[in-house]
Amino acid sequence: MSDIPVDDHVLWSWPVAPGPDLIVQCRVDYAFTICTDGGMVLTIGSVFTLKTAAGSIHQLDPNGEPTRLGPALSITRSSIVAGFADDHGALHVEFSDGSVIDVPADNSYEAWTINGPQGLLLVSCPGGSIASWGLRTG
Repeated sequence: MSDIPVDDHVLWSWPVAPGPDLIVQCRVDYAFTICTDGGMVLTIGSVFTLKTAAGSIHQLDPNGEPTRLGPALSITRSSIVAGFADDHGALHVEFSDGSVIDVPADNSYEAWTINGPQGLLLVSCPGGSIASWGLRTG
């Protein structure tokens, strides 16, 4: 069962379509990016936490040494089964293998962005809010 809270602070939930959203690609540069077969692209640009299916917890920094992002690659070929963005700029994503990624807002930078079909764009703004455009936002 999902740990996603149901309250007034949730601004957007994932997946948009019914059923899991298969991860087809993970990219590492100065961000960690997840691409799905449903056309969603999640780019994480700030420190985030990965809890693996085995229960290991990793603090990962996409701006640091790229090889340290290795644990996050374990979600490749998994699926996104649930997730939400809250009105404080945080993101929580659950995967079919039992892994979880949490991205808090960043005080100085855009912590994450989600691009998707039908013009969807969500941005975790510096300081802890979300800007949104397109499908099922606002």
